[in-house]
Amino acid sequence: MTEGWNKIDDNFFTAYNMLLSFAGSFILYQPQKDCISDLVSMDLFKKLPVDSDNPKFVRASCLLRKIDPEHPLDYDEIINDHLELFGGKGQAKAPPYSSVYLSPDHIMNDTVSMEAGKLYHAYGWKSRFEGKIPDDHLGIELQFINLLLNKYTELDDEICRKEIRNDLVKFIDSFINPWINEWNTAVQEHARSDFYKGLGFLITSGMEDIWSTLRKFS
Repeated sequence: MTEGWNKIDDNFFTAYNMLLSFAGSFILYQPQKDCISDLVSMDLFKKLPVDSDNPKFVRASCLLRKIDPEHPLDYDEIINDHLELFGGKGQAKAPPYSSVYLSPDHIMNDTVSMEAGKLYHAYGWKSRFEGKIPDDHLGIELQFINLLLNKYTELDDEICRKEIRNDLVKFIDSFINPWINEWNTAVQEHARSDFYKGLGFLITSGMEDIWSTLRKFS
């Protein structure tokens, strides 16, 4: 587990927010060739806007930096990874649902999803997929974390910022930390593309870095 930063830098959260936003979208949605091509042409994978000494971030960076305009991507491999990892081809090899890992029988259940949904509603937010995709889906959980990080960086009131810090730490503690490493292990074992291997490490390290940093000030 990373030690986090000793000083909170809003630019750090803004940059990580951008990374987690696009990473989460590729867990939630099947990748589109044009979208990935745009990211490659922007050289985003070579120039990640965050620098971290977290070993998992270093692994993510090494994998994603292999993706550039000079090395054509196997888009079929990436799409196949998404389908096999997250349930588009039968049983998911890396299920992106908290309840699968948190429940004793390791299957999806409504209890964990409903608890996550209660926290979303407490902030006046609901997933656009409510009723279609359970609220404990990793991609949706990352959207909620993005929402709180955006609020955090926009607010000037320290009392409100502290409340958001505390809620973020509790949310990550309850719904992400207990299982994210197990999920990433499954991604690394079953993914064939550097793209999804890199995203697995990127999401895991991002959660660790954000949680560790916020926890010091909560």
